Amino acid sequence: RKDLWLAAALFEKEHGKRESLEGLLQKAVENCPKAENLWLMAAKSKWLGGDVTGARAILAQAFGQNPNSEEIWLAAVKLESENREYERARKILSKACNLAPTARVYMKSAKLEWQLNELNRALE
Repeated sequence: RKDLWLAAALFEKEHGKRESLEGLLQKAVENCPKAENLWLMAAKSKWLGGDVTGARAILAQAFGQNPNSEEIWLAAVKLESENREYERARKILSKACNLAPTARVYMKSAKLEWQLNELNRALE
């Protein structure tokens, strides 16, 4: 059950080490592949540990299990934009606009362009 995996992950996050948390989260997503929050925790743990490539790999796996997840799309965009990989963020947002077209995705796309001072693209 995903709620038990989440409780275990939160406990490990508070009282354990990052490596043990990541191991637990790997098992959790294998057992609960539709639990978006577990995927997001796993990717964030990798990212905060300095492993951006690992975080990307986890998000790629998460897309395979949850292809239309707005939260996963936006997490991938945040990962790229926070790491100043703006072209990657744009590509992800473009795909998201086609595959998971929600108001938040469109707003994030416009906001990214605005922050990059690409006002014409933001208006599009």
